[in-house]
Amino acid sequence: MIPGYIKKTLKTLSDAGFESYVVGGAVRDSLRGVPVHDYDVTTSALPDETKAAMEVAGFKTIIDSSAKYGTVVFIDPDNNEDKIEITTFRSDNDYSDCRHPDGVKFTSSIEEDAARRDFTVNALYMDADGNIKDPNGSGEADIKAGIIRAVGDPVTRFEEDALRILRAVRFEAQTGFVIEENTARAMKETKDFLKNISAERIFSELTGIVTAANGPMAIRHNLEVVSVIIPELLIQDGFDQLSRYHDRDLLTHTLDVLGGVPLGEDGKKDTAIAIAALIHDIGKPAVFTIDENGVGHMKKHSIAGVKIAERIADELKFSNQLKHEVTELVLYHDSFPEPERKAVKVFASIFGFDLLEKLFVLQRADIAAHSPLGLGRMELLGKIMEVYKQIREENPCMSIRELAVSGDDLMKLGYPEGPMIGTILKDVLEKVMLEIVPNTPEDIICYVKGEYLL
Repeated sequence: MIPGYIKKTLKTLSDAGFESYVVGGAVRDSLRGVPVHDYDVTTSALPDETKAAMEVAGFKTIIDSSAKYGTVVFIDPDNNEDKIEITTFRSDNDYSDCRHPDGVKFTSSIEEDAARRDFTVNALYMDADGNIKDPNGSGEADIKAGIIRAVGDPVTRFEEDALRILRAVRFEAQTGFVIEENTARAMKETKDFLKNISAERIFSELTGIVTAANGPMAIRHNLEVVSVIIPELLIQDGFDQLSRYHDRDLLTHTLDVLGGVPLGEDGKKDTAIAIAALIHDIGKPAVFTIDENGVGHMKKHSIAGVKIAERIADELKFSNQLKHEVTELVLYHDSFPEPERKAVKVFASIFGFDLLEKLFVLQRADIAAHSPLGLGRMELLGKIMEVYKQIREENPCMSIRELAVSGDDLMKLGYPEGPMIGTILKDVLEKVMLEIVPNTPEDIICYVKGEYLL
């Protein structure tokens, strides 16, 4: 169902004598029967003609990039929350940087506009009455068949804009569609062009892949492509861990862990957990050894994995927060405290409650992807989580700032300002967390003075 403000836009342009359609993802998703969140409009009107027609109808221009891309963005006069992006039919010039066209040429031909789009499922046009135009001839059929097919010659499409290679993988991850054979072959042929794409763009597409419901399948089908970004994944394919705790090769285990991460209410997986799931065992091949009995060992693989995770985070320009969360999850994914109160409290203090809960999600998915012999840890994890739940409900002191005394209180006792204050507070926090000293001003001051009977 096309919303009212979009129908109003299409009618405005139609009344002015121009063709206009909803195009791209909105049409694709409406035909798939999934919610549509963004509507893009394309028209035969030149940018100045678009502005004139829309402004006469009361729409306000807020962004005008018509000179470069032919796109103008408006606000609906009846609702300032509704933004409408309108782009003139166009054909692109050469793409010398493998990402952006060197220039665009406006056209009145919907066929020329459709010919420059990436995939047939994104080259469908819908008018105000819901009628579909399919200039490439196979877009609607490809949606019904669940196929991702490049428009025209796939090698040309990917040489024009290498980011389309990863977009195809993301579409597969998000839709469950399968990439058409010639398109998939062209993606492998042109995959090295991804090295010309900015880290921010790569990160955005990779995030869309790993957080989607069908991410594991899409990575499996497009391993050569994804391995341009994370080369260590290719090594995992067929890698036998020679362990009775693992009944599948390393890549299959990894993708099963990613598949075991649950979707959130928004239909996506948590970004930090999903990325950590994909690379949690990435350090194993680097530390792999075989003993005299032919059994595989991967000691300190988490430490090796963190080094690789840090490199990936820096190359793809993760935010500081995301880098911290991913590296901590990778480092501790194989660590389990004793399922008793004090040990779990100390463990929780390393992470904080929110990140520890993410670790539990990752560990549950990891354990589930082991052989039946390795599933015994699930019971241990359940006991740890029960203890954690009790602790969380009590909302105990878990950091220096939550102590009942501060550095100022210690200075009032005569301690000089400086590093000693921090050392004392760290000691106090440890005693409070271990429930040796209650978190009250009286008890803490008594302990600091050496008058507390431990």
